[in-house]
Amino acid sequence: MNISPNTKLVGLIGHPVEHSLSPKLHNSLYKKYNLDYVYLAFDIAPDDVGKALEAFKVLGFKGFNVTIPHKERVMWFLDWLDTEAAIIGAVNTVKVENGKLIGYNTDGMGFVDSLKRRGIALKDTVALVLGAGGAARAICVYLLKEGVKELYIYNRTRERAIELIKHLERFFSGVCLNYLTKENIKEVQPDLVVNTTPVGMWPHTQLMPVEDYAFLPGMIVVDIIYNPIETAFLRKARQAGCMAINGLDMLVGQAIKAIEIWTGLKVDYDEAISILIEGDKFLL
Repeated sequence: MNISPNTKLVGLIGHPVEHSLSPKLHNSLYKKYNLDYVYLAFDIAPDDVGKALEAFKVLGFKGFNVTIPHKERVMWFLDWLDTEAAIIGAVNTVKVENGKLIGYNTDGMGFVDSLKRRGIALKDTVALVLGAGGAARAICVYLLKEGVKELYIYNRTRERAIELIKHLERFFSGVCLNYLTKENIKEVQPDLVVNTTPVGMWPHTQLMPVEDYAFLPGMIVVDIIYNPIETAFLRKARQAGCMAINGLDMLVGQAIKAIEIWTGLKVDYDEAISILIEGDKFLL
């Protein structure tokens, strides 16, 4: 990578970020497509998000991604939101344009695309989402857009789950939306289970978002964590005969969309995957 005074800066904010594959993923694509960009990751404490964004503007950043736990907090400091981000109520991609911060959300899009590439149809299915944070908001919106008939949300903090359900009810009517407690989560037998929480992420890889969950053969189980490649939650699902999907597809989909937002270049998903696998085995 040849960095010069003309190199454009983009990056990631989160807390923590040392586990992130995004810098390697983005910089590999910039090299392949001869884009004079460099992608850096910054561990930003929640109380410092506003100061970090002001610094990005001063330093001339072209944009940045946002990950846990800042996807909702970052909205307080933005100048404009696109429609999807406003409906979702969370942001994972920001473009800096003429000194203004413009927020987007590509989480749900990347998630749904990862299922469609596997031939998975969501219409009239029953889905269980674990978590009620920024990623959960985006995924729930896209699940409802795809036509799931029942959507259940489990979150350790009941108030956050109820708040999310009320938010979704403003935009989607005629859908069964319910909160599940720890006691009654086993009563639901969904077609799709999605973990949107960081529980099980490196370095705490043996933790699971729901203990003793009874997976049934044929369930589709997605964990949006990608480090480790197979969480303890996914491993248990796979051993029970479920289709187990990690967060790599979603990560790549987000990266492609962010590059398009920042540079205008459209990168083909399959080509991006093949480039990354051929150039560096970290995705295998």
